[in-house]
Amino acid sequence: METLELLRKAIDYVEDHLQETIEIEDIARTAMSSKYHFQRLFHALMGFTVTEYIRNRRLTLAAEELAGTDRKVIDIALAYGYESPEAFAKAFQRMHGVTPLAARRMNVPLKAFPRISFQIQIKGGTEMNYRLVEEKASTAVGKAVVIKKDPFTEVAAFVEEIWKDGTHDRINETVNRPAGSLLNGYFFDFAEDGTRHYLMGTELPEGTEVPADFTTLQVPQQAYAVFEGRETFPEDVEIGLGIQEVWKRIYSEWFPSSQFEQVEGPSMEKYRWVNEQQSEAAFEVWIPVTRKA
Repeated sequence: METLELLRKAIDYVEDHLQETIEIEDIARTAMSSKYHFQRLFHALMGFTVTEYIRNRRLTLAAEELAGTDRKVIDIALAYGYESPEAFAKAFQRMHGVTPLAARRMNVPLKAFPRISFQIQIKGGTEMNYRLVEEKASTAVGKAVVIKKDPFTEVAAFVEEIWKDGTHDRINETVNRPAGSLLNGYFFDFAEDGTRHYLMGTELPEGTEVPADFTTLQVPQQAYAVFEGRETFPEDVEIGLGIQEVWKRIYSEWFPSSQFEQVEGPSMEKYRWVNEQQSEAAFEVWIPVTRKA
């Protein structure tokens, strides 16, 4: 309930300042949260970033003004944070499919991105087992990719690709692990536009030579909240909570009801086989956290 109310206040702040300069730090402060945690929580819950929300709301209101008033295009552009009519026209056409001048005509379809509203939903009821771990600094090695929109589908496609082309076993070979050993996943470099990097790999032993096409990632010493689950292969049979469901519950249930918030640093997915047939794997989701002030 407290998190829901703070999110409402954050949205109120955005809506009250759409014709002014908006800094994400100020929005996060309204929600009594750090900038980094607020951005991750917002994106996980809403499916789009804070900056996307601000941009789409501004372009929605700009379209309403173009269609319903005689205000000049340049004045509307400046009011909603665009430094030139050209930049405004480009963003406007990307969203609405028409130019700002065309939006003034009757019978022109425009898109509306409504203000976010919240409804109370009863969640929980199913235990979420977690533990807090102080992890030592380490270096990971593997193959990395940029995740642009949907981490679940894009990561799955990437993992399937490196299994098929032999990269998965090359990573294991590099660190002297048996072929077929499950690798870990590392999310890092989360950007304000929602993109982030994902590395499929494992811990790099000291003195190991790294192939030129692999990526190394420094993982700092950090406290983590660790959540467990099970998955089966193939994935048409479900045992316990799949990793997608665990990620969703962390942001929709655990963070809003806990006294912790996420901090900058790689989040990790750690896997291991639990049977000789390699049909079932245990996994852990590691998220860097700190206790709220």
